[in-house]
Amino acid sequence: MAAATGAAVFASGTASAFATQSTPFTATAAACDAVTTDISDVKVGDTFVPLKADNTVGFEATLKKPFKDKDANGAWPVEGNTKQVARSVTKVTAEITRADGTVIAATELALPKQPETTDTEHKVADVPQTASLKGDFTITAKDKDGKWQLRLKISRVGADSATCKDVDVDPQVKYLGASVTDPVVITRNEDTKVVVKAGIIGASSVSARLFSNDATDSVDLRLEKGNSANSWYSTTWFDRDFSTGYWTLELTAGRGKESAKYEKADTFTVRAGKSTSRKRASKVSFDVTANKIKKGKSIRLFGTAYRGGSAYSGKLVELYCKKRGASGWKFVSFAKANGSGRFGKVVRPKFDAYWRAVLPGTGKTYGSKSGVEFVDVR
Repeated sequence: MAAATGAAVFASGTASAFATQSTPFTATAAACDAVTTDISDVKVGDTFVPLKADNTVGFEATLKKPFKDKDANGAWPVEGNTKQVARSVTKVTAEITRADGTVIAATELALPKQPETTDTEHKVADVPQTASLKGDFTITAKDKDGKWQLRLKISRVGADSATCKDVDVDPQVKYLGASVTDPVVITRNEDTKVVVKAGIIGASSVSARLFSNDATDSVDLRLEKGNSANSWYSTTWFDRDFSTGYWTLELTAGRGKESAKYEKADTFTVRAGKSTSRKRASKVSFDVTANKIKKGKSIRLFGTAYRGGSAYSGKLVELYCKKRGASGWKFVSFAKANGSGRFGKVVRPKFDAYWRAVLPGTGKTYGSKSGVEFVDVR
């Protein structure tokens, strides 16, 4: 794999204020159980070391029995002369221990609102048996990845308890290397498969751009996760009408609100191979009006069909999509090329998918496929 030579570009995140204190890391010495008699369902957001801006991570837990039970007379205990049902849990604090053993000082969490009784004898009230606790903590670019710990301490009338959850914090996004099929040999007879591979640590998304050094051709790809934790891959197809010469692979790796671009992750060559066929070649360019859209919105698929270097007038172009994570392409619709070879079709994508146009071959003309466009539906 080649080494990246490009610079990283960052996007900012948000920050949260916690005091920091240095203490021996003893929290994980004991068993860490995220479900106890007082707490269940501890959920933590996306935990990773950011590239630059702070990563504020939210968490949520379910608190059991937040209020006192009815007394022997069937009445709800209330606070003083009010109608508010008395709390069973009086305080909950959250403490974060980093991988290096330092502790983010405990923060008190907001307790649920107290329900009120609706009768003079305090026997009628809608008292929940569980409540949601929410909080957040901050991971900075200087922090270490690895196993962190969230510890919740519950002060309950008559007894105190604690529960904890081990949290795996992923490392910063880091480029390891990349490769592209080299050389890419294109012929008149068939399209040539091109494989892109990348090794990137800590990313949640990776996109690629392959472009000729003379700036006449480019292909945009969305990479998929490989079999190993840090591997990413994608495939595309080149036909005989792609530019020959030197090409460059550019990668963009993202996590959270940040991304890093590697402007020269790899280089490769495209050259023409031999062909004995007398069929005429075809080519189809393809693009979309937007690569990111809201669900329910429409986009236009468009391009130009060519045969032997001229407009492929009247040709029925086939449009295909492949759902993200799927293995095969699915036919969507036809679009007829006009006298100038141009075609277009309006669609309403329902999910993240790759799109491309295909010119079917005939007895006198080779078929061809366009490059691939990824549309992110949000």
